[in-house]
Amino acid sequence: MKILSKFIITPLFLLFLLCPQLYPSDTIQISRDFRLFTAKNLQGYLKPFFTSIEESFNSNIFTKAIYEEYWTIALDLSIMGMFIPDAHKTFDAERPDLYGNTTICQTTEYREGEYVRNYTKDNIQPTIYGGQSTAIYSAPQNHKYPDSTYKTVAYPEGNNVTFMSGLPILQLIAGFPTRTQLRLRFLAAPVNKETMFYYSIMVNQQIDHFFNLFNPKDKMGLALHAAFHGVTRDFGISANSIAFGAHFSKTWDNGFTGYLALQYEDLWGTFEAARGIDGKDIIDSPYEEIRESKNPFKVEIENFNKYRILGGISYRTGILELHADAGWAAQPILSFGLTFWIAKWGHEKVFEKEKIEQYEKIERIEKIERREKREENK
Repeated sequence: MKILSKFIITPLFLLFLLCPQLYPSDTIQISRDFRLFTAKNLQGYLKPFFTSIEESFNSNIFTKAIYEEYWTIALDLSIMGMFIPDAHKTFDAERPDLYGNTTICQTTEYREGEYVRNYTKDNIQPTIYGGQSTAIYSAPQNHKYPDSTYKTVAYPEGNNVTFMSGLPILQLIAGFPTRTQLRLRFLAAPVNKETMFYYSIMVNQQIDHFFNLFNPKDKMGLALHAAFHGVTRDFGISANSIAFGAHFSKTWDNGFTGYLALQYEDLWGTFEAARGIDGKDIIDSPYEEIRESKNPFKVEIENFNKYRILGGISYRTGILELHADAGWAAQPILSFGLTFWIAKWGHEKVFEKEKIEQYEKIERIEKIERREKREENK
């Protein structure tokens, strides 16, 4: 239960931890727990978290690759979760610029099972998904400012997360007679007096019929897909994500469908916030960036993931379609969902067209057979 609550609460915990109060201009002011981060260290600390967000955005874009030649409308509700690899639990943190200069300060830290002095190699610290941090103990060698500020520095702990859940996704699905499918998502949530918006548009287009790649009786399809996502909050957050790729599916008469996909995906943006200038911990920070309280400070949003290979199954009975898939990505991901196919129209014309085409095909075959028989009789 402890693990379950941890991976459910972490996204909300992070959001409110970063945004507890605002300046009159509604600029985000980060909390005391995050004020001792430099922009670079905050970027490294949150990079795995932004990877989870990116992978969540670009999940449940499609299931089967066969899209009908009539109008359809549906609602889809899905959830997903990412397995956090060990590589995403630590990062190389930025040290204060004069650590290692023994005329300014003498440092000691615990590395690889022993205490080392004036260590200047990688400063491995936990990310938000990691565990225990390593403090760097420092003794300033003179008491003149700013040399006197190069004191001991501690780094935030991680949350010991091994599996990270994404927030549930509700999306509207619309199908078009061109064998095109459109998926839309929208969410507006208040974040400390300002509204944060999330929106997404995803397009799937079947293409195999253009090239007669498969026999329609085999119920196989090949389609292309693309997605664009945006997250915005005035005075602080701006992020975008894209995905595009191809997916293939095979459907059986019992209602089951298997599908495979390969896609490219990415996330980028900026996070701007103000660091409070009050407090002795700010004035005496060994980091010049924090000590000078340059506001607002900007963090570039980055993530580890660029590609995903995906396989899944779906089962449809009546208006309900259950689907589940697994993806190999920077953070391996599982996804589950339920689609409610609400309405369809124009399918009578499609069925009538298929019957006409079938009769015409039969007539052509019969004509060929009659002609061949006449030639044999000659």
